[in-house]
Amino acid sequence: MQRSPETEKIEKHLNVISILFMVLAGFSLLTLLFLPLHFMMFESFMDHVPRQANGPDPKKMMQEIQPFVYVVYAMIGVFSLIIGAVMLATGINLRRRRHFTFCVIGSALICPSFPLGTALGVWSLLTLYNQHTRPLFAERTSLDDADFLD
Repeated sequence: MQRSPETEKIEKHLNVISILFMVLAGFSLLTLLFLPLHFMMFESFMDHVPRQANGPDPKKMMQEIQPFVYVVYAMIGVFSLIIGAVMLATGINLRRRRHFTFCVIGSALICPSFPLGTALGVWSLLTLYNQHTRPLFAERTSLDDADFLD
């Protein structure tokens, strides 16, 4: 089947966008490795803050807020894991030309991640809502019975 130059251009855009989604997913998942290091540095810093005359004891303050700090670090870790997984799944689905609605949602979810996520999210949304893009996803859906050939 002969493809139009516009369709080939859209396919190239989708391939680049899918790779960028996977790269950003990797960076998001790397946050999980950085969190324990950051926490240890934070605790070390709080242990070495000198006590000022007539001021509060930094070690006692750290002990008081420690449960809150654990919750914040856990929330950051869970959020990074979820966003990383959604970005990875969006990149894979864009590459395979499947689950159009999921790709749109994943593209919209990355937009608040300024500046790279915003640029990638807007570019992917503009590409997904191009008139030549939807048939690529529909064509792939019609071939689902032949998935064993992939």
